[in-house]
Amino acid sequence: MSELDLLNLARSATQDEVSWFAQLITINFAMVVAIYYFLHEAKLALKLFGFVAYMIGSMIYLGEMLIASNIKFAAFTMLKALPSPSPVTRQLVGVTESWLGITTAVVFNGAFWVLWLGVFYLLFFWRRRGPQSP
Repeated sequence: MSELDLLNLARSATQDEVSWFAQLITINFAMVVAIYYFLHEAKLALKLFGFVAYMIGSMIYLGEMLIASNIKFAAFTMLKALPSPSPVTRQLVGVTESWLGITTAVVFNGAFWVLWLGVFYLLFFWRRRGPQSP
C-alpha cells in the first residue's frame, strides 16, 4: 500500500468511529427520553427487555468501533515504518502519539462505558420526582 492509501485508511477509520459514536449518543438520548416518559414506571421485565435491546445495539456499535480502531492502529504502524514519510504523515503520527491523541483515545473509550452506566442507572435506580412547588 502507498503512503496515501494508508493515510486515507487511517482517516476513513477515524471518520467511521466518530460517525458511529454520534449514532450511539443519539441512541442514548432516545433511551433517556424513553426512561423519562414511560420506562421509569414500567415493570422490571420491560425494563430488562429495554436494557438488553439497548445493550445489544450499543455492543454492535462498540464492536464496529473496535474493528475500525484496530484497522487504524495497523495503518499507523505501517505509516511509522515508512522509510521517508511525508510531513503530513509525520505530523499525523506525532499528534496521534502525543498527549492529545492518547487523551482522546482514553476519553473516547471511556465515554462508551459512561453512557452505558448512565442509562443503567437511570433505568433501574433513578426515581422521577413529582411536580416541584415554587
